Amino acid sequence: MAAVSPKNSRENLNQLYSLLDDQMRALLPLLRDWHGMKITCGYYNGHYHKDAAGEYQKDVYPIPVISVMGLCDIEIDFDGTTVTAKLSREQLEETDWSDWAGIPFEVYGFEDYLLDFGTGQNAKEMRRRALASLEKEFFISFSLPPAAQTDQVMCCLESIYRKQFYY
Repeated sequence: MAAVSPKNSRENLNQLYSLLDDQMRALLPLLRDWHGMKITCGYYNGHYHKDAAGEYQKDVYPIPVISVMGLCDIEIDFDGTTVTAKLSREQLEETDWSDWAGIPFEVYGFEDYLLDFGTGQNAKEMRRRALASLEKEFFISFSLPPAAQTDQVMCCLESIYRKQFYY
């Protein structure tokens, strides 16, 4: 492996992370008094994403995460922003997924978070697979594009708030 200059690495990391940090800082003022919810934020690693083969891969680098306590986590990554919340088995069964027709999302297990039940592209099959599992709660991650505008994030938050998602 070729030697990497720490100075260049630092400059590159600062350039990359400044975009993520700017997105987090743009959202924070909008969330401070939003529905009286408490928020926290920080940089965390250990997130997973699917690789080209569709397998989950763990990321060791930290990304900004805003936690809207009791509702969701907003994870700001290089390839997009995700809003992750939970639903109970009963809520999953009753949810009208057409409300999120324009926003890609995936559903996976709460107890076994690597248990993938599918995406919003096939909500009927996703629901069938999830309800056939032993999971009592499910994570739902809504995927917004890179550099998602604050209004896109807030619209997603309002929608999951109204539908009583939780975290």
